[in-house]
Amino acid sequence: TTFGGGPLACAVAIEFLREEQRLLKHVGALGEYFHAALRGLDRKHSSIQDVRGAGLMQAIELDSADLAKAVVKELLEDGIIINRTHETVLRFLPPYIIQKKHVDQVIAALDRALGAKIGSTNTAQRADESEKNNKKSESSRPRREAKHAHA
Repeated sequence: TTFGGGPLACAVAIEFLREEQRLLKHVGALGEYFHAALRGLDRKHSSIQDVRGAGLMQAIELDSADLAKAVVKELLEDGIIINRTHETVLRFLPPYIIQKKHVDQVIAALDRALGAKIGSTNTAQRADESEKNNKKSESSRPRREAKHAHA
């Protein structure tokens, strides 16, 4: 390319290599924090079927495509862009410069969106679901086997 071996491109490459290790530590630490926060939501909301991911690429699988669509729409209204894949999987792929406060904002918005689903059901359904949730333990919750290498 025209600028491929020029001094500016080389200076940018050298600076990137200097920052790479610091950036990878940040990605790893924040990815672990994000994953743990999603696991916390998994324990709270029975509609979450699976939590998976690596680094900052995280995903949750929900029990219905309609719920996944509704959550994507609600988060978008909050200014949070996420991707819905495989109909029921919500994929989070934030930029590497994301901060802990941003993860907290996403988790809070996701918690509200998933809670709104329960709030829209009638009282009998809520009581029935609550009873089921109290009886479920995390080990007995049905999980899908991972079929894909990506989130």
